[in-house]
Amino acid sequence: MRSTGEFMLSRFLDRCSRLLGWSVMVLVASLVPASARAHEHPVRSVATRPAESLPRTAERRASSDHRQLGEIVVTATRRAEPAQNIGMALTAVSGRTVQALRIQQPLDLSMLDPSLSTMNAQTDSTPLFLLRGIGLDDFNNNNSSGVGVYLDGVFASFPGFLTGAMYDVARVEILKGPQGTLYGKNTDGGAINILSAQPSSRPGGYIDVNYSRWNTLEATGAVSGPLNAWIKARLAGTVTTQGEGYQTDLTTGRKYGKTDRGGARAIFELQPNEITSVNLNFHWVYDHSTPSSPSTPNVEALIPPEPFPTAGLMDSPPGGTWVRVGGLPLYKDEIGGGTAATIHVHLPSLTLTSISAYDYFSDHSLDNYDGYPAADNNWTKNFQQWQWSQEIRLTSSSTGVVNWIVGAIYSQNWYRNRDALDWTFVYGLATHLTQGGLAITAENFVQRQHSAGIYANADTHLSRRWTLVTGLRYSRDTASFDGSTVDPTGLLTYAANNFSGPIVPDTVLAALHESRTNQNLSYRVEVDFHLQPRALLYGSVATGYKSGIYYGQPAQVQVDWGYVRPETNLTSELGIKSRFLRNSLQVDLDVFDSVIRNRQSSLSLWAGPVGTQPLIAGLGNVPQARIDGIEAEFDWTPVRGLRIHLAATRLDARVTETLTSDNGLALFTPVKVGQMLPDAPNFAGSYLIDYAHSLTTNLIGYLQVNDRYVSDIHPYLGDPTTFGHGHDMGARIGIRNPDQHWDVSVWATNLTDTRPMTYAFAGSEGQRVSFYQKPRSVGIDCRYTF
Repeated sequence: MRSTGEFMLSRFLDRCSRLLGWSVMVLVASLVPASARAHEHPVRSVATRPAESLPRTAERRASSDHRQLGEIVVTATRRAEPAQNIGMALTAVSGRTVQALRIQQPLDLSMLDPSLSTMNAQTDSTPLFLLRGIGLDDFNNNNSSGVGVYLDGVFASFPGFLTGAMYDVARVEILKGPQGTLYGKNTDGGAINILSAQPSSRPGGYIDVNYSRWNTLEATGAVSGPLNAWIKARLAGTVTTQGEGYQTDLTTGRKYGKTDRGGARAIFELQPNEITSVNLNFHWVYDHSTPSSPSTPNVEALIPPEPFPTAGLMDSPPGGTWVRVGGLPLYKDEIGGGTAATIHVHLPSLTLTSISAYDYFSDHSLDNYDGYPAADNNWTKNFQQWQWSQEIRLTSSSTGVVNWIVGAIYSQNWYRNRDALDWTFVYGLATHLTQGGLAITAENFVQRQHSAGIYANADTHLSRRWTLVTGLRYSRDTASFDGSTVDPTGLLTYAANNFSGPIVPDTVLAALHESRTNQNLSYRVEVDFHLQPRALLYGSVATGYKSGIYYGQPAQVQVDWGYVRPETNLTSELGIKSRFLRNSLQVDLDVFDSVIRNRQSSLSLWAGPVGTQPLIAGLGNVPQARIDGIEAEFDWTPVRGLRIHLAATRLDARVTETLTSDNGLALFTPVKVGQMLPDAPNFAGSYLIDYAHSLTTNLIGYLQVNDRYVSDIHPYLGDPTTFGHGHDMGARIGIRNPDQHWDVSVWATNLTDTRPMTYAFAGSEGQRVSFYQKPRSVGIDCRYTF
């Protein structure tokens, strides 16, 4: 038998050899003498162009009028295009904006767009993403959101790939609505592109150092430039160390919520001949933080004071600063890495692109999921995940009447899990408050997924004003699940049977060995009409889907495990993009209607007869739901140096078909027609105000203020708990030289020091388990660019 380390190393070497093989094959095929015409008209990616620190802006052309908004160029449609020419609601920001807003993980991207809802369903290990109320609310790491997140063009198939540090970013694009015809499965809510800064043609780099509250030191840097005539490289890295946690245990005085993470990335850009470019991306992340803990302000009122007193020992006050963990040794040990090869072959009238990628991630951690010191839902996580993918596409030149893209993609991913949940207290087996290890559900399973897809998309320019966009994609996905959940001590089964019958160790609570295949045909039909050169009216009908999946938490009963059918979405949308006042004011408006069938949603369920067994979580399908909404974004430069960005989203997200049970288990509260969908606030809004002014000929002062507000949110269906309803205000003031070689600023997060709940749910006793916004932090940032 090979050890786990040998197994992982073998997998890694195997996938790397496949990646190298694909890359070499395409590279060799491309080493053919190029025609002069191909050399004169190469297709260039906007990802290599510099970005500026302005709201929604990835690329801006110089203008003699400093009040004018620059042209926004994105690669949302797999080719470089001005955003105002794309009939799609999207938000794009530069890496400088990401850095200025202190967006340090993908989870923080909701600061950029109010239609994006993000939250941690666990303590910093399962980020959830929803766009316009569509995505996923499952807290298990074997699932992925209905919002596809792409890291340098590679789909992140599991949440673990999205917990690492975000650094040295060139641009972020948030694409709203179904993106199935170009981005594939699990994009029925939208897609997010996170693009790293690329190697530069001239030597250069930067170092950015932050020092802030809780003795926190952050350092990020990069060096870039040519190695020889046909190879450029960029090396970047980041590290964050926090001297003390921001939470304190009321009983023990121990500290929790201490960050210790970082990462490194090496990108090599090769141009072996006139028509071929090769981009090699190697990346690595780690996280050895001390997790934070949720709070439970009302658990003592829900449990009897016998057999031992609990008053004053379990509840914790609102705010999240003071918690109850007891002697539970919370820890996190995460590590991941991967590589990707992107090859472009620029031919006279089209471009051939190949993307080969492999990624690995491992997590060992202990989570106080119940929020109090007794053994109830104490979650020991131990999982590893792998993914491998290969995509090939052909893109036509952008000069014809019809601009088209055709492609194919194949991917595999594996998820190996050996989690355990400690239920000793809730099953009445503890003889003192913090005793654990008696009632355990321990699972061991392997989940495998194979996905294949072919797609085609065409922009047909019917006239100078009219464009018809059509897209089609066929997908085939197979998911298999092989594993079991056992009761190692036998005491959990004994307690569930009213403390009667024999005690049988290693009792099997659930076992599942099956494979399911589903197919989907997605389409997009869009009509764009240019009212005038700076005004675009668009309307579209598009479908998307999220592939079927299995529930991943240890099951207490057999029916809690099973296949959850694919989710589908039909969205109709009408919008306008326009600019006024000599190109200084941009107004984007859109309305949409989405009908979701078989919505995959977490459910709060009774493990047995209502009121007699603990509450457990499950994953099921809501037969039908509907979301109507309206979005608005405004960019304005009223005077030189001042830029104002405002955005708001209004949703009416509700269930349209009643659900009272899931696989025979009753819901904690029935899901009725008209009930609000999880993680879909009725209103969300944000603003970003940026003002810069020349103090002297060699000195510029600037001020930035931003805020985001969300209304009440429900965590998942069948759970009456609410959270949200709060602000997240930040500010930055600083000085820099005109060439931005150096920049010194003071910043603050959660400036008003409010403590709204960022996530909450009903625990196994019915208590409110609450996660709160991190307290105010103030720091100093010094950046030097060379």
